[in-house]
Amino acid sequence: MIDLETLGTRADAVILSLGAVKFDLTSGKIDDQGFYASISIDSNQELGRHIQEDTLLWWLKQDIAAQSVFHEDKTTLPQALEDFSDWVGTDDYEVWSNGADFDIPMLAHAYAQIQMEIPWKFWASNCFRTYKKLPGAKALAQTVPSAGVKHNALADAVHQAQVLHAIHTGIFGKAAATNNPFKPKAKT
Repeated sequence: MIDLETLGTRADAVILSLGAVKFDLTSGKIDDQGFYASISIDSNQELGRHIQEDTLLWWLKQDIAAQSVFHEDKTTLPQALEDFSDWVGTDDYEVWSNGADFDIPMLAHAYAQIQMEIPWKFWASNCFRTYKKLPGAKALAQTVPSAGVKHNALADAVHQAQVLHAIHTGIFGKAAATNNPFKPKAKT
């Protein structure tokens, strides 16, 4: 599960932070402590990435804990993407994000800017937002308590993975979770 915190909603928006966790859809087990990078605004702007005023104003209305992203030690966007690719390690993963038009396309745009391959196969990306719109999903999502700071990329990635698992097993049952219909079929 991938989550970004940004200063805009366009594909070329400044990326403030990148959080991700590896998880098992069947068991809901999160495999590690995750990945987190807090990224400098300057390094984004050097690549021509943009800030949208309405998103900046939105950040000013968020909890002070969420705003701490502006005060963390920073890395550059190219370094964060390189570190993220190293953390992913293999392109055999299914990747999920909260919206088919946000996190994953924004990351793909950033990777293209630094002329680096995305660390997943393009057909292995999935939309968590679509999953949340399945019949019965809203009630199942509400059974998962939120933990951590809201709008912290890593905390949000963890919570989204937990909610996805709850929805998947709640709607399809544990037997169906072992037979994930969203996993791409191997080419022969």
